[in-house]
Amino acid sequence: MCRIKFFNALASHAVNAMWSEDDEKKKEAISQRAVGYFQRADRLDHQHPMTLVGKALMFMAKNEDDRAERFLKSVLISNKTNLPALLGKALLFYRRKKFADAKKLYLEAIKLHPRSPQASRMRMCFAYCCYHLGAVEKARSVMKYAASLDDTNVDAVIANAIWHLGSLSRDERVASIRDEGSRFMMMIHHAHAINKTNPTVLNHLANHYFAQWLPLPCTVSVVRGSAVVATSKDVSSELAPGQIVCIGDNKYVAYVSREPGAVTATSITLDGPYRDESAPTASLSRKNYDKMFNLAGSAFHSTKIAEIRSESCYLMGRGCHAEGKYKDAYSYYFNAGRLWPNFVLPWFGLAQMYFERKEYSKAATYLEKANKAYPENVEILLLLGHVNGQLGKKDEAVVLLRRVVELEPGNVDALIGTAELLHASAERKDQIMAISSYIAAEKVMKHAAERVPMELYVNLGVLQHRVGKASDALACFKKALKHQAAASGANSSDIDANGDTNDDDGDSDGAFKVPTPTEETTTVLYNMGLVLEEVGERDQATAIYDAILAVFPKYIDCVLRLGCLLRDKGDEAGALRKFERALELDPVCAEACLLQGNIHLNKREWSLAQKKFEKVMGMPNLKNDPYAFLSMGNIFMSNLGEKNRYTKNMSLSEGYYKKTIQSHPGNIFAANGLGIMVAEKGNFELAKQIFSQVREASPDMPDAWINLAHLFVAEERYAEAIQLYSVCLSKCYNGQDLEVLLYLAKAYYEAKNYPKCISTLSRAIHLRPDDLRLWYNIGLAQEDYAVTTLGQEAAPSASASASSSGGGGSARSLGTPRTMADVQRAIMDLKRAQRIFRFLLQQAEAAPAHPSKKAALPFDKEKVSEHDKFIGDTLTKASYHLEFERQREEKRRLENEAQRKMLLEYEERLAQQQRIEKQREEDLKKRREDVLSKQGERLKQLSEGWRVREREEEEKKVVKKRGAGGGKKRKKGDDDDDGAFIDNGSAEEDDEDGGGGMSIEDMKNRNAKMKNLVDKRKKRARVEESSEDEDEGDGGKNDAADLFGSDSSDGEDEARGAAPKPAARTTSPPPAATKAPESELHEAKNELFGSSSDEE
Repeated sequence: MCRIKFFNALASHAVNAMWSEDDEKKKEAISQRAVGYFQRADRLDHQHPMTLVGKALMFMAKNEDDRAERFLKSVLISNKTNLPALLGKALLFYRRKKFADAKKLYLEAIKLHPRSPQASRMRMCFAYCCYHLGAVEKARSVMKYAASLDDTNVDAVIANAIWHLGSLSRDERVASIRDEGSRFMMMIHHAHAINKTNPTVLNHLANHYFAQWLPLPCTVSVVRGSAVVATSKDVSSELAPGQIVCIGDNKYVAYVSREPGAVTATSITLDGPYRDESAPTASLSRKNYDKMFNLAGSAFHSTKIAEIRSESCYLMGRGCHAEGKYKDAYSYYFNAGRLWPNFVLPWFGLAQMYFERKEYSKAATYLEKANKAYPENVEILLLLGHVNGQLGKKDEAVVLLRRVVELEPGNVDALIGTAELLHASAERKDQIMAISSYIAAEKVMKHAAERVPMELYVNLGVLQHRVGKASDALACFKKALKHQAAASGANSSDIDANGDTNDDDGDSDGAFKVPTPTEETTTVLYNMGLVLEEVGERDQATAIYDAILAVFPKYIDCVLRLGCLLRDKGDEAGALRKFERALELDPVCAEACLLQGNIHLNKREWSLAQKKFEKVMGMPNLKNDPYAFLSMGNIFMSNLGEKNRYTKNMSLSEGYYKKTIQSHPGNIFAANGLGIMVAEKGNFELAKQIFSQVREASPDMPDAWINLAHLFVAEERYAEAIQLYSVCLSKCYNGQDLEVLLYLAKAYYEAKNYPKCISTLSRAIHLRPDDLRLWYNIGLAQEDYAVTTLGQEAAPSASASASSSGGGGSARSLGTPRTMADVQRAIMDLKRAQRIFRFLLQQAEAAPAHPSKKAALPFDKEKVSEHDKFIGDTLTKASYHLEFERQREEKRRLENEAQRKMLLEYEERLAQQQRIEKQREEDLKKRREDVLSKQGERLKQLSEGWRVREREEEEKKVVKKRGAGGGKKRKKGDDDDDGAFIDNGSAEEDDEDGGGGMSIEDMKNRNAKMKNLVDKRKKRARVEESSEDEDEGDGGKNDAADLFGSDSSDGEDEARGAAPKPAARTTSPPPAATKAPESELHEAKNELFGSSSDEE
């Protein structure tokens, strides 16, 4: 027996070596050695249980589970309580993921061997099975008990530690991993003391030292905006370039610069300026990554399990990532993902590495895989949103970042990222969403007592300016200036006094005092100047630009803005000097040349404008400048009327437009110019297509609307033209553009819609009352409107012609009768037109005294004189039209009065008939109610009679029953009278003959029959209303008879012949003094209830 144990021990040692060997060749060699020991043991006893169990474990190590199961089965057949066989078979089931079967075997082993040395491990395995079956709490309790049985069971200690960590919240887990004295870390240190090579324990320790900050024995002094941190002691031996440090209690994390001399005995230099609040004394900490690398490396080499080795690689990759060693981090992340393909954290690390390399497509691939595994992980969604933003998938990126905000409402990175993605959008709704995101980020940072960066206020102010909220934009810029002044330690009292930055509003009653511009505030001040220009505060904007130029004289944008302000004031010479000053600062400043060219273009100085634009096209990288090309095309198009140059100017203009399209295919202004050229050549259809496409591409561009309307006017499609002019006028010019008003009035005039034409010209006169063109046109429109009204019987009334379709007003008005009011209005229009033309003649007569104005008159004096004379003659003839319309109006009034009287008479007759009909219906309703009341009273009396009859029948039965039970002889006459109660047969015969008494059931049936008959008669009474009206004279004599009819059948009625019927009562029963004869009452009762042989 001892020799068998000896050989089995040697074989078991070899089997243990097989379990820890990955090389198949080496494993096979070890298995051969174990087989030799097992064979030597079999020679002594080939059925020894331990030998069979050892063979089963050997085959399990070789992944031959079926052969192992046969050996274990043979052992358990001979001995069901064999502990090694039970544990081996349970392990076999566990390997096959048959956790329920494994759990049963572990439970059986625990019951059979409760005090076994392996009790703790059996319970540990039992807990694993419970966990896989979903009984987590039970598994947790069993695992605690297993650890209490054997405090050296490292696996149980680690499992309990992980369960404890999983029960904490996210913030508590982070603190527990970082805190050396937490319960989790105490359990991990206990497990490490038991087994210093356990890879799981080493990985947890490595994770702990990665998150832990190691305090350094010194304090530091740091100023905001400076990269140099002064140290109280020499820590050069503790720090190295590129290392991560943490400054102060606010945990400001930064990298030590990699430049030479970044770490000295008295200071350290950061890789960027310090952006937190200045601190004279703050603590300094660093990361202890060296210890982390040692622990993770030991864990990697202490195990052959791929998942644990993958976790070790991930930890080392994360350490390299934190130190900025991205190549090494990429290698570790890649190996971690290769060892454990389903491990998500290496995917996220690889995505970060690809993002750093700007390989956004590969980063998106790994992030999408990670997001599929953890769809609500904030870090994955946030990085995937940024990656999609870099790939140009703006909508998907915004959706992801907004999902982050939903999961974590205080995530500032997601809010700012969303705002930055939407910031550049040209759509107003995106700009509003960006503003909301910036405001939300500001509120979160203020609530968390964090410093709001100046850049946030600047971006928010720019967006507010773009959406038209100038006051809010100014408030944001002032907040940015205040924050920058506070950060730099400068005096911000001026901003506080005049540029209030409270949350309520940013407006100030007093003038804004411009602070001294700095490199940080120059852009903010410039943007503020642009907003002030827009709100009309041009003096303040000028002061800001001057202040910037005083500190930064070469700030060309300010010079250009000052020139534009002078140009808008009408000082074109001063503007040209400013633009020339900009060219002196920068000879290749294209904006200055273009602005000069526009001034010459407005002054119709074609040659000077052409030289400026040609100069721009000669500048570096501006050979195909689209603005210069368009301006050149506009110059040649404006000079089509030049003598003998129509064809050449047309060709040059078209060429410039085509060059612009070739270099910039999306330029809508060039497309609009080509449309004008096509229309000039007479191809209206192609021109309309071009203008329509331009209008769709840019709905806010007025030129396409106006040109398209011009084409409709040329085609005499005035309704469409009027609609386009109206939309363009309201949408692009707020109804204030004089030229578009003239185009609209012309379209109304051509469409014969004179009232609208006059109204439109009146609006234009309110804008430019000194424009004689408008006065001439409105006089002409009033004259034509009046002549049209007087010259036809159906006048174009204002109500008919003021339709929305515009051009169709005159066509519909031809069917409208002319009235005296139309003639009177026509006369008034003629008088107004006459006054206007006489006013124009006065202006024309005064023109020779001012030769400069002679050529400026927009009308011909002789034509005006002719119109004046024609209006005088027409007014003379208008009196006949007025008298004619007056007579016709009087005739029409008399006819209307007669028709009105006839209508009133008809209405009176109709009202009288309705009153009569209503009275008749009320009388008929009253009669019906009387009849129904009588019928109800009759039915009530009959019901009382039936109840009396029933009581009498009951009393009779009681009396006869008493007589039958007394045993006394009765007389013959009595026997005959009571025969109905003694002889049932005779009673039935009597009933059949109709002479027998009615029973209670018969009476009930008769009652039901009578009720049905009453219902039928009521229905018949409703239908036969006409017959009731004819029989009104009879009153209520036959009502009861008609309602109830005969109670007997038809045969009985014929047999009785003229049997008397009970008279119907129309009122309540008569008083007792007036009794009917006894015979009549008897007959009425027989008719209602049938005859009875019983005498009462």
